Order: sequence, then structure tokens, then C-alpha cells
Amino acid sequence: DGLVVPDVIPSGIVAVTVKNSGQTPHGPILARLREGVTMEQFQETFSQSPDAVVPLVSLLGGTNVAPGESQKVLYDFEVGDHIAVDFGAGAPGEAPPTLVAFAVSEERETAKAKPPASDVNVDLLDFAFAMPVEIPSGSNTWKIENQGEQWHEMAILKLADGATVDDVMAMMGSEEPPQGPPPFEEVAFLAPVSEGERTWITLDLEPGVYTVLCFLPDLGSETMTSHLEHGMMHTLTVTES
Repeated sequence: DGLVVPDVIPSGIVAVTVKNSGQTPHGPILARLREGVTMEQFQETFSQSPDAVVPLVSLLGGTNVAPGESQKVLYDFEVGDHIAVDFGAGAPGEAPPTLVAFAVSEERETAKAKPPASDVNVDLLDFAFAMPVEIPSGSNTWKIENQGEQWHEMAILKLADGATVDDVMAMMGSEEPPQGPPPFEEVAFLAPVSEGERTWITLDLEPGVYTVLCFLPDLGSETMTSHLEHGMMHTLTVTES
């Protein structure tokens, strides 16, 4: 029911292990305050409307972690004031989000960490995923970089046997309650990442067909059309390794 974060983290590429010691899923999102934004300004805006802080920060991403599990995420930290926020696993409005501030200091005296070798490279574009159509199963390190001009997220859904992407889209677009089991299972999620940011995460996917989606709204659209409606989706086949 809380969020514990170090007060200070060194700049550069840093591996952050997110450990869930609670009883429900959690997915803390990390962000850096943009130049000229004070922590007081951020906290006041956040208390009024969490959505209103998006222009005030550069989102670094995050991932959902099940109870009793842990997940390592590599971030490329810049010096500055940062926040970690966890909206929890309850229904919207059920519990207030948890917010913790931390600082990123000058790089440690040891040699600067090099980017890890990546097995899967993903570029987030406006509005598409530039990534492989086929990868081997098992543990792979994914490098995810936002090359667009808007924020993007990445939900990875594994299709049920016999299901198609059209079945997934039909269920998501339906106003009627779903009949029977859903045609997919969410297996991984990368929280929103702002333009120019990059992160690394290791995923262990089983063989099968997956779809990768971005549900975020188009901030440049008056109607806030979702990135998915713009066609930001990708079919990925995971083969036996």
C-alpha cells in the first residue's frame, strides 16, 4: 500500500528492480520534471488532476509487477528532479495514487554504464511500432525508444488459440459485455514513454501470436483520438527457440 524509492539515484543507465511486496499488482511510472518545473508546481497540479501533469514531465515508462514478483527495468537517467507514481490496481477513484519524489545526481565516479546488448529493438513512432514481425521464444532484452513527437505506451497481448487480431479489436470496440473468455491475455505492459526517452526490459514470451497496441490519446487532436485508432498496432509471432 506504499511506494519506497531511494532518495537519490545516479545519472546514466541504471538498472532499477521493482519488487512488489504487496497483495495486489502494482506498476510505478517514473518521470523527470521538465526544465523550469518545480516540485511544488508539479504536486499542486497533480493534486488537482493527475492527467494535467503530462506536459510538466518527461515520462520514462514503467511496468506492471504481480504480487510477490519483481521486474528489472533499465532507465537512462538525466540529472534532475524525478517522481515515481503508482496508481495501484483498484478501480479509478478507489484509492488515491501514491507519489514519491527522488533526485537523480551527477553520474557516479565509476565508468559510465554502457547500453546493454538488445535482442529486440522497438522504435515508438507517430503512429506505429517499428519492430520485428518474428522473434524467438524465451528471455529477450527489449530496447524501447520513443522516436516520435508524442508519448507512447506498449501493451503486449497474446492471442488465444484460434483468435485473430480482428477478434481483439471487435471486443475492444464493443459496447456489450464480452461473451465467454476474452480472445487474448495481457502478458506485458510498458507504461507511457515521452519523446526522446529510452528504456530496456527483459521479457520471456512463449511461442504464439501476439498483438502490440498503444491506447494513449493523440494530444494533438481536438477529439483526443487514440493512437490505436490511428493504426498503432503490430502483429508479432514468437517462434520456438
